[in-house]
Amino acid sequence: MALIRIMGTLAFIFGSTLLALDSAEYLQSGRFDPTSFERFWTYMGLDESYALRPQLSEWIGTAADHLVELPAAFVAFGLGFALMLVADNAIADKRERPFAL
Repeated sequence: MALIRIMGTLAFIFGSTLLALDSAEYLQSGRFDPTSFERFWTYMGLDESYALRPQLSEWIGTAADHLVELPAAFVAFGLGFALMLVADNAIADKRERPFAL
């Protein structure tokens, strides 16, 4: 569970970094255009190894179009927050509960 919690924390930090980079780009260009998840996927060169949009279309249908158009920072925030919550709840379940009268 510690590994999942660390991965969630890193994803959350990564989302913060992406949002800061998008904001810095806004300061230079004068308009806020957040990096979409699909554009980030292409920038990282992952399109050659795994085609994101067609694979997601097979799994979740038309919702894939909306998912890949989300800002990459929000996807990283959401994934990180979800992983941290899952790991935290697993840790909380193992803690000893105080005796209630």
